[in-house]
Order: sequence, then structure tokens, then C-alpha cells
Amino acid sequence: MRDPASLATRYAGRPVLMTSTAARSYAERLRALDPRAFERPSRMDAILRKLSFVGQGRRAPLAMEDAEAAGDPIPEVPLEERLAYSPRWAGEPDDLGFCWSLNRGVALICCDTPLVERGDIWCGDVFHGYDTLTIAFREALADERVKGVFLRLDSPGGVVGGGLPALAALIRDNREAAGGKPIWVYADMACSAAYWIAAQADRILAPGVGLVGSIGAVIVHENWSAALAKEGVEITSIEFPADGLKTDGAWWKSLSETALTALTSDVAQVGRDFIADVSAGRPHLTGEALLATQADAYMARHDDPARSGEALGFVDGIATEEQAFEQLLAHIAAPAEGTAEDSQPPAAPVSGSAPAASKETPMRSTTTAPRQSKAERIAAIDASAEDKLDRIQQILDEPDEEEKPEEEPPADPPADDTTAQSGAQADAQRIAGSAEAKAHPHLANAAIATGQTFAQFKATIAAHASAPKAVRQLGAAMAGSKRLGPDATAGSSGDAQPSALARRAEARRTAAA
Repeated sequence: MRDPASLATRYAGRPVLMTSTAARSYAERLRALDPRAFERPSRMDAILRKLSFVGQGRRAPLAMEDAEAAGDPIPEVPLEERLAYSPRWAGEPDDLGFCWSLNRGVALICCDTPLVERGDIWCGDVFHGYDTLTIAFREALADERVKGVFLRLDSPGGVVGGGLPALAALIRDNREAAGGKPIWVYADMACSAAYWIAAQADRILAPGVGLVGSIGAVIVHENWSAALAKEGVEITSIEFPADGLKTDGAWWKSLSETALTALTSDVAQVGRDFIADVSAGRPHLTGEALLATQADAYMARHDDPARSGEALGFVDGIATEEQAFEQLLAHIAAPAEGTAEDSQPPAAPVSGSAPAASKETPMRSTTTAPRQSKAERIAAIDASAEDKLDRIQQILDEPDEEEKPEEEPPADPPADDTTAQSGAQADAQRIAGSAEAKAHPHLANAAIATGQTFAQFKATIAAHASAPKAVRQLGAAMAGSKRLGPDATAGSSGDAQPSALARRAEARRTAAA
């Protein structure tokens, strides 16, 4: 929408969700830019405006634009790129979307003008519309790279349009509280229609001097009949039906009681919808509490609780924009609730002696980690030394997952492999159930993890008892570490098994003793 007069005509006579100060400011700005903005355009005006677009694809050049008037066209940046928010303090964006930028997993969106129904360029500024914000949110929420959305609002409000409640529902239904992505708002100014949007987010942060609230609607009627009469202008409308309400509320005649009643009813309906959506987004702001504010706007922080947006529940905290962004980054980086607990194996009962093998225990353990080998499950145990030893023995008592009942055992099982596995299993069980293991659980855990034989474990205990204090401290520091090197291999069951070289070395040591 290039022509300000066209914009004024489109929204004439419609309710506006905007602070009165902002509405007056933009009206004065528009009137100064183009006096025709507050005149009702004729058919000829409309034809001439359309002709100015023919064959050019853009508005006709203005006299002050020397470059364009001279025939040197100024390249226009697309609206969606001009609306893509990328603050300097955030650094270079990772990517740009439709009216948003991606920075470290966060989609940044900004609206710092009054809101209109359709986003466009007006009076040299690029205005967000409910349509452009809706597209930006849909695109960002659907992008897998986006972990959260950061919406900066610096808007006094905007016009009433069908896209406003639809945008509010989109944010409310896709925020983190509804099972979607975190959506945070930073409110430099979030008043009226802007607060309608802000209230749907998971969290609202603001600077201390930020403005929030203004929960209300307004429609302004201008009666120019006296001015027209003074100028000798008489307007006659021929209507059907003759005594109908076709021109009730027109700017060129006094406002009738019927028109006043109708407009009051319309504004009240908009207000009720506004309050309902704000309460849906922020349940602690009840309808009664919002009506009690009488559409007033509040500073985010104020010494008087009755004037403080934070105390009244309009904002959740006070921060700078950069601090708010860093808080959102920390929030999306934090693990989800329950993740840490879910990743830990179930706690085992603590007992004074090793539990006997049973069918229920293996059933529970194998269900917890059905795809892990015993060695992997032992390595993953995170408990005290005594509890860990009990857990290890439970796992060792379980039948191997690979074992399946067979009608006939193999005639000649491989001697080396089967014998080594069964021997290692027996050694691990003897180590776990020994008195030495109860006295030195760290050494027992390490022996089982590295596949030591029971004789090797006994020798380790003896060496530990006679070793100097410094050596014992080193052994304690290394206890529980998985030292699987060239002297050990993994058997078919996944448990660490001594290699043939290690077995020969042990045999020589035993013979020498």
C-alpha cells in the first residue's frame, strides 16, 4: 500500500486497538505528509492512483527523490528482508527467513510500528501486519533449526482485523506451555493490540521503563458537518432503503443515537474478545482484573504496585533485551525435565550379601537395557562401590541373552572359546561373592571389569595390603576404570576375556610360585 490516502480510507470508521497518543501522532504525521489522507477520495482520484502504477511496478517518483526523478531507479529491499530483525548486539545471523533471522537456534522477530492488517510500506516505514507476523511464526515454528522464538515488541497497538485473534491463537497453541517451542516476548512497548499478541507467549520480559497494558478498544467519529456548512458544502446521499442506516456514522453528518449505540456495541464486542484472549494466554489476569485497569497502560516496573506492570502480572521479569535473549538461550540449552533421571539405570537394593540368582532379577535388568552386553551394562553402573558390586553380581547371575535352549548341544564346542567364557564367568562370580570383594569393592569392580581371574584378584589384594600408602592411593584413583588393552579381548558374550598371551603369562607365574 504505497498511497497513505488509500490506507486512511481502508481503516476509516473502524475500531482501533492503539493508545490515543500514538493514534494522534500518526494521524498528524499522515496529515502533514499528504493533506488528502483525511479527505474521501473520488473515483477520479482512485483512477489516477492506479494509473501511476501502470507499467512501473512501483509508485510514481516524488519530486524530492532526485535519483528516481532523474531516471536512476533506487533498488528496493523486499519487505520481508526489511522486516527481518537482526540486532547488532546479537552478531551476524546464521540465516534469514520471512521477516525473521536465525541466531544460535533462536528465531528473532521484531514489530516496532503500529500493527496493520496487511504488512506494507507506509510513510517510509515498513509496517508489520497480522499476515506477515503469522507467516513469520509459522515458518519459524516449522523450521527444525529453531529451538525458540524471541519476539521484540515496541508497538502502541494497531487496527482491529481478523488476523489478530488468529495470530494470538497460533502463538498460544504452539508455545512451550502447549507442547511446542518456547516463545518469549520482550516488551519495550506492548500496548493494546500488541499486548493481545504478547499475552499469548510463554514469558514476557521488559525493561523497567517498558509500557504494557491498555486493554481496551476505541473508535473515533469525526463530524465535519459544521465545517462543510461553513464552506457552503452540502452533501446529499440517496440511499436504499430510503430510511435505512447505510450512512449512519458517516463523517459528514452528526452521529445519530442509532449509530452511537451500534458503534458502542461493536467496540464492546472487540473488548470482550480482547479480554478473553489475554486471560487465555495469562490465566492469572482474570476478566475482572483486566476490566479494573480501565484500559490504562503501565510501566513495567514502578515503586507503586498499583502502577507496576510487573506487580500487576502483565510482565514476568525485568531485563535488558540482550539479557532476555541470553536467558532464552540458556532455557533452550537446558535439558528437558526428567531427562537426567530417565538416562540413569534403576537403583538396585542395597544388601549385606550378594543376592542369590533368580529369574525375576534378570527379567528386570534385561528389560532396562535389552541391547547392551553385560560388559557395557557393568561399565554404565553409576553407584557407590558397595552398591556397584551388588549390581555387578546381579548382572553376572543373569543368563546370557545369546543363550537359547537347544534340543541337542553341539557335538564338539570350541574348547578355547567356551572354556574361556565359562572360566571368566566363574571367576567373576567368585570375585563378587568373596570376602575380599566386600572389604575392597573398588578393587573387585576393577578386577571384574578387566577380566581378571580369581587368583589374579587374590594376588592384587595381597599386593595392595603390602604396598606403600602412595601406591594404594594410586590404585584407589584408578579403581573402576576400564583398562581393556592388548592383554585382553572381548568374548562372544561381550565380556572382557584374558587373551592367550595373558593366560600363558599367568601359567608361568603360577608354576614359578
